[in-house]
Amino acid sequence: MADRFVRWIAAAIALLAVSAFAGTALGQEVKTSLTVLGFDKDYENMLVKIDDNNVGLALRLYSMETGKPAKRSRLIEYMRGQEVQTIKRAKRKYKIKDPGHESMKDKKEKLAFFSVEKGDNCVIAVTDYKKLGKIADVKLKVDKESKEKPPPKAKGILKSVHWSSDWKYMVLIVNQKLKGSFISERDELYPMRFRKRKIRWVEPEEKKEEKEEEEDEPWYKFW
Repeated sequence: MADRFVRWIAAAIALLAVSAFAGTALGQEVKTSLTVLGFDKDYENMLVKIDDNNVGLALRLYSMETGKPAKRSRLIEYMRGQEVQTIKRAKRKYKIKDPGHESMKDKKEKLAFFSVEKGDNCVIAVTDYKKLGKIADVKLKVDKESKEKPPPKAKGILKSVHWSSDWKYMVLIVNQKLKGSFISERDELYPMRFRKRKIRWVEPEEKKEEKEEEEDEPWYKFW
């Protein structure tokens, strides 16, 4: 009787373990965070830290032209306690000269960057505290495997901006979180040369009647 009870307990524990593993595998959240660690001297590539909740920590060289892993670059995986030395070696290897800095404003702090969702896009916007402008549109991801109609769409937000030390180059770090048949939260990189004259400014309406007619509409409707 005792042996039968022990076998029953062992079987129950095994079943619970299998069920927990299956639930984790099917509903596991994928979360990938990207951090820019610096640029090479020609601003052709940037060193990026990758923190993935499934894979772990790694470094990789990314292209400043595409915002994707550079050609022939490889993933450098490491343990958390090895981070300082691994980053130092990678910076020497890839000749990363400019660490840059993070800021949601420009050098003179006269421009502030933010994001807002509009339709199928995450609009990267800017303000000089008098008017509004647009930097870029980032397409929001859609869960194509979902059976829902319409399929679930990601929530996008401008997480941070990493600048070169001379403020000539900027990397937009956009986070997209998708809740559908699976949960995914990933950072994406959008590098560009910053030129103030390229901002698409929208001048405020001057006519009071027009403003009154637009009071019930969102301020970003013009995008």
